[in-house]
Amino acid sequence: MHKYDYSFLENFPLPENLKGLLTCLKGMQEKYEREAREPRQKVKSEPPAALPEHLLAAYEASGAEPLLLVPCAVLDMLCSLPEGEGSMHAAIELALGLLCQSGYTMCRHFPLEEMICRYLYFYRRAFDRAKSHWEQNGSEYLFYIEMFLSLLYLCGQDKPKAPAAPRRSTKRAAIEALVLGSEVPISKAEICTALPDVSPTTVEATLGAMVRSGSVRKVGAARAARYIRA
Repeated sequence: MHKYDYSFLENFPLPENLKGLLTCLKGMQEKYEREAREPRQKVKSEPPAALPEHLLAAYEASGAEPLLLVPCAVLDMLCSLPEGEGSMHAAIELALGLLCQSGYTMCRHFPLEEMICRYLYFYRRAFDRAKSHWEQNGSEYLFYIEMFLSLLYLCGQDKPKAPAAPRRSTKRAAIEALVLGSEVPISKAEICTALPDVSPTTVEATLGAMVRSGSVRKVGAARAARYIRA
């Protein structure tokens, strides 16, 4: 039987890519507060009815960073419900609501469900890897946390709340998230297949910039070239 216990998150050694995503998302929230003139505060509300009682107890007992805790609770919720669009919609609404309650008020504007549909292949791959042996408490939460935070990052880039600030290329952000979120080296052709609306020229330019900045490293050469986060 699955046990709901998130205490491991409080002293969890985060990989560098997750630390980077956390920093970016916290920076987005601070920027949102400055531009919306909305101070960060936890939104008081009743416990979400969609969250099962045993799962809610584990969630409320944890003092972990909400950006790490919420995807764990959502994964457990999805694993305990019948698979389908209704369960997914309820889980997404729950995730955004919990994040807003925890002070990440920018998330109320995030089209997370739309973003999941856009990157459904990668989402499903992360979800399936994370839920392996769920009943035996063998969940690999890290895979789902990484994908969840990557999608939140893309939501923030796709719908920025800073009209006066220069717009960052959504396509470039999608390429960066795809490469940085891949557990294995990924080729230019694979990126173009996953992002059909992005031109090969844009993919090549973005990969070059990422290599120069040191965020990724290039493995191989010519057509055999692959890219993986540094």
